[in-house]
Amino acid sequence: MGSANGLNREMTELRGISASPGIAMGPIYIHDTGDFWIDYGQIDAQQVDAEVARFERAIQEVSDDLQAVRGQVEEKLGKEHAQIFDAHLLMVGDQSLTQPTIDRIRTYRYHAEYAYRVTVREVERRFDAIQDAYFRSRKSDIQEVEKRVMGKLCQRDESFLDELTYDAIVVAENVQAADMVQIRSRHVLAICTEVGGRTSHTAIIARGLQIPAVVGVRDVLDAFLGGDTAIVDGTRGRVIINPDEGTLASYREEAARIRESQEDLSCLVDLPSETQDGTPVTMMVNIELPAEIEQGLKTGAQGVGLFRTEYLYLSSVEHPTEEEQTQSYTELAKKAGPNPVVIRTLDLGGDKLPYIDRGGREMNPFLGWRAIRVSLANHDYFKAQLKAILRASNFGDVRIMFPMISQIEELHEALAVLDEAKEDLQKKGESYNVDCPVGAMIEVPAAAMIADQIAPHVDFLSIGTNDLIQYSVAVDRGNDKVAYLFDSFHPGVLRLIRMVVEAAHAQDLTVTVCGEMAGDRHSAVLLHGLGVDGLSMATPSLLSVKKAIRSITTAEAEAIAEEALKLESKDEIKSRLAKLLDEEAVRVE
Repeated sequence: MGSANGLNREMTELRGISASPGIAMGPIYIHDTGDFWIDYGQIDAQQVDAEVARFERAIQEVSDDLQAVRGQVEEKLGKEHAQIFDAHLLMVGDQSLTQPTIDRIRTYRYHAEYAYRVTVREVERRFDAIQDAYFRSRKSDIQEVEKRVMGKLCQRDESFLDELTYDAIVVAENVQAADMVQIRSRHVLAICTEVGGRTSHTAIIARGLQIPAVVGVRDVLDAFLGGDTAIVDGTRGRVIINPDEGTLASYREEAARIRESQEDLSCLVDLPSETQDGTPVTMMVNIELPAEIEQGLKTGAQGVGLFRTEYLYLSSVEHPTEEEQTQSYTELAKKAGPNPVVIRTLDLGGDKLPYIDRGGREMNPFLGWRAIRVSLANHDYFKAQLKAILRASNFGDVRIMFPMISQIEELHEALAVLDEAKEDLQKKGESYNVDCPVGAMIEVPAAAMIADQIAPHVDFLSIGTNDLIQYSVAVDRGNDKVAYLFDSFHPGVLRLIRMVVEAAHAQDLTVTVCGEMAGDRHSAVLLHGLGVDGLSMATPSLLSVKKAIRSITTAEAEAIAEEALKLESKDEIKSRLAKLLDEEAVRVE
């Protein structure tokens, strides 16, 4: 593929956030929106009413366009993806944006474009002052709405996709959600943007369309030149500009392996998730939207091991009501059918939610006020979520999970609020599953070490290995200087997992792992050997993990696990696992 721009530029690798898995290779298309031409002069006094009317007309046209796009998205991807546009619809007509604009037109006789630009910049400065990743992603929503309104005012509202006539990787500061809807039928191989996160609208729609995407790539527009080619590795969050022949060959081989593997693995969908000697291993999926369960079930998932409820909170400027939450959780329960659905209560920092009093900025939010701590400090919001989950339990095997429990007192407090939620429903005559299972998520080393105290008070335990590893080895995975120390095979981490398993099994409870370890075929075998009962992962990983589990016996997995607890080198463990899986792969049938 190589560089076609004649500059013989060296290969460059950029890092971002994995937004949608998959690999794409090809030429790049730089979607640089540029800026709109704005007249900074004043209009005549007699033009003011007409200018206000022009602005109001643009607002109405954008609102109409968004309503139409919302309908297209609901038809193609479902109600949850369509709800993305609800925030945009609210912003378009928001009085905090429209009224100051009209006031500026009338008071200062500004052109509508300039009046609106000044108003939007004022609002953006308020977001910048908060200095938080979530608010930066919401700022991109405002910018997207601004571009649509300015496009109407400046008569430049066509989609960039109309100009794309060849297969390419789209590189942009951001891609409007409305444009994302049309991407599947166009020439887009992958998406790479400067802004956004896993919960940004671009990321959610890209996953729904199964298009590789990496977002949050700093200064990506400055890194590319016309004629450049690239590889987008949406699984690892990597973007490689002008890859050399070796890298290109390696990725081509990997892409071919993935295609072949997907074809080979499809025959496993209806086969049981069990080892060669018949030991069952429950395999479930982690999802963020109810609509995502459908693909998981088609791939053979036995339920939802982790439903992240954060999107309901992040997609609204106000706390989601009990009714809104009940509707979402009920839809998920119905889609899952008889399969279990584990709904995790809110797992965000208080700084992510504009309707919660944050009490100042935290120096280290990962070790601060987040997850169950935020819920317990916001009693009414927490109880509303629990009531919604309980109401949804009428429609399926719904289970409740509390995140980031670090001490037994937190669990007791959470269970007390749950009891209050049940009492409220009983007083109203609302039905729910009185035996709705409740579990705790073990992701703090201290919690792993008191798992024997936690287990008697819950119905199941789930291990969040991403945070457990991060907290155990004191590593921020987002810091490239220390990311190499993030090691899922660290003997200390494995011993903590074994400790949790033993504590759970002593109380006849099951243990599920729902971190990235569960989605890695080598780690999955090791986890089974440590006694883990279930694995919950991203849907694309499910069949390869099932193949690995079906290729070994429980005795083999246990032997490797015992060895891993004693070995000093993670490379030795990985080598033993790889050798076992490669040798035993012929026994999968």
